[in-house]
Amino acid sequence: MNGRTLVGASMLGILWGLPASAQQLPRYNIEATCRTAQALTPQDLDPVQGCIRDETQAEHQLQTVWTSALAAHRDACAAETQVEGSPSYVDVLTCLEMYQGGPSTAPPRRRRQP
Repeated sequence: MNGRTLVGASMLGILWGLPASAQQLPRYNIEATCRTAQALTPQDLDPVQGCIRDETQAEHQLQTVWTSALAAHRDACAAETQVEGSPSYVDVLTCLEMYQGGPSTAPPRRRRQP
């Protein structure tokens, strides 16, 4: 085995040893999270569909920023959103944005309370 092969094999072993949570966006059941969504305003006539739309948009945004965020931040945000029961992509995205400390380009979000 030459030096390059040994280094490549070592790197592959290191990557396999990383926790899955640090590598992949968590998978949440959006429908279950939104099933009991409450209206945020009197004009919000279909809060469940609004919640599903918000969660889907947040999931798509997270897919673009997940791997560039620090692993410790990803893990903390994913764990934090599990605390109150219904995991939320909106909550994870908001958490990561707070860690980044810069102004968000996304519109402000309010979590729908189940």
